[in-house]
Amino acid sequence: MFLIVTLFSIVALTAGYPGPLQQRDDTDINKGWATFLEDEISTFFDIPLIWSLDSTVPEWIKGSYIKNGPARKKFGDDRHYSSWMDSWGKLHKFTFDGANVSFSGRMIETGNYNKSVEKGKMVPTVTLAPVLPNDWTMMEQPVAVSNLYDNTNVMLWKLGATNSRNGTYIATTDFPVVHEIDPDTLAVKQKLGMNMMTDGISMQTCSHFKREAGKDTSINFHMMYNPITLMPDFVLFRFGNNWEEREIVGKFPMDHLSLVHMFSNTVNYAVIAIYPVSMDFWALPTNNMHPFDTITKIDAPTKFYLINLNDGSVIDGFESWDSDLVFSTHHMNAWEEGNEVVFDLSCNPWDIMASFMDIETMINHPMTDDEKSFFVMKRVRLNLASKEVTVEDWPNQQEIPLLNTVDFPMINENYVGYKNRYAYGWASIDYWRQTLVKKDLENSINDKTWSRPSHYPGEVFFIPRPGGEDEDDGVIVTVVFDGEKEQTYLLLLDGTSFTEINYSYLPYNVPFSFHGNWFPGLY
Repeated sequence: MFLIVTLFSIVALTAGYPGPLQQRDDTDINKGWATFLEDEISTFFDIPLIWSLDSTVPEWIKGSYIKNGPARKKFGDDRHYSSWMDSWGKLHKFTFDGANVSFSGRMIETGNYNKSVEKGKMVPTVTLAPVLPNDWTMMEQPVAVSNLYDNTNVMLWKLGATNSRNGTYIATTDFPVVHEIDPDTLAVKQKLGMNMMTDGISMQTCSHFKREAGKDTSINFHMMYNPITLMPDFVLFRFGNNWEEREIVGKFPMDHLSLVHMFSNTVNYAVIAIYPVSMDFWALPTNNMHPFDTITKIDAPTKFYLINLNDGSVIDGFESWDSDLVFSTHHMNAWEEGNEVVFDLSCNPWDIMASFMDIETMINHPMTDDEKSFFVMKRVRLNLASKEVTVEDWPNQQEIPLLNTVDFPMINENYVGYKNRYAYGWASIDYWRQTLVKKDLENSINDKTWSRPSHYPGEVFFIPRPGGEDEDDGVIVTVVFDGEKEQTYLLLLDGTSFTEINYSYLPYNVPFSFHGNWFPGLY
């Protein structure tokens, strides 16, 4: 992203807008869909929730589930963001002490967010996609460049031990800054990033920090600009209890600036996919400095790299022209199996980062008869000896296409780096036909689903039962928007049977959000 600062030769573009956003069709399966995407900016703390069913909520659930995601696309003027990913982030916190659950929410009040609040109108910043109905003008572009981008609306992560309250809580995105968050007040404490003088210039990072298997340390990458090659180096960092406690694990040079949203790790390796999908930063001046408008597919294979977490050495030479591997949003898990490194990917169309989150498309997508999502899960095997890349389909004995077309993949986090049997995910057809899926990867005849017409669940999180022996012994937590009532509820599912344990309607709605995390030390 360093070129955003230096590219000042700007050609202003004006984006036309056909009118107010309205849902085109309202049927029994998409009621309230447009309401689900409305702004909700309220601040509130520790509101007790009431469960709707008489069934017992397990007393062992203790900790906080915190969701991050967009919640504000407009301020006082008539402008709004065209991409859901540009809408400003909000944290929603559910604190469990057994059946006693309290609910808190607060916008992530970054520097740029506060400027717009204070002025009562949208202040120019770098945005991933155009602003509507009128994009930034020539006069506003220098302001946008000086404000840059600080909307950390994707995930909340904790540096330090998972089971301890102590550590550093950070709101993240793929832009190379994070915000430290107070876990009690959800207030922004400070903005953190790489030091340009000592670390260099980071062009891109990853929302998804990963915890090393069996350790308290976290790992993540930055694509650091190399002034000699004029291309980035992929640099993997290891973090301790805070942002300052970091070191370089290993690195390798890149051929192009690849769009990489996530990676995975085994016990001994970080597993990185470099896709033939890039953002052309040289084209930013003619695209009003909107990175999503410059996403392009290049003629190259997908390359895989392994960085040894023990000595920093790099194993490369893995390449694939498989059409399903052109781009992936999320890794599910990775592990070592004999002389292979194996991992599961949620594969997507190469332009999905820009196209899927276009708000007009989200609201006015036509109804189809599709039986599956356009996401697809693939298992990839890297042979360490031959460098062969093998791509496999997930098992699907029920032969229901939907079951293998999920995104937001989730596992029991105790199995990160080790082979897992069970996986959970989210399938979306026409946006509003949403289904939660439980996959049994050893015997897929046991696959299970949860869905309701006009109910829109989010990403799930698996909370393992302390002392549980079975991998799926735990509780699934998610938030769901009930389109008929136009109200959000917290939902608990049994991790084994995938049936409802209980649910609680919330006093404030949670708009379509991205990722959540479980913090067992916060209760």
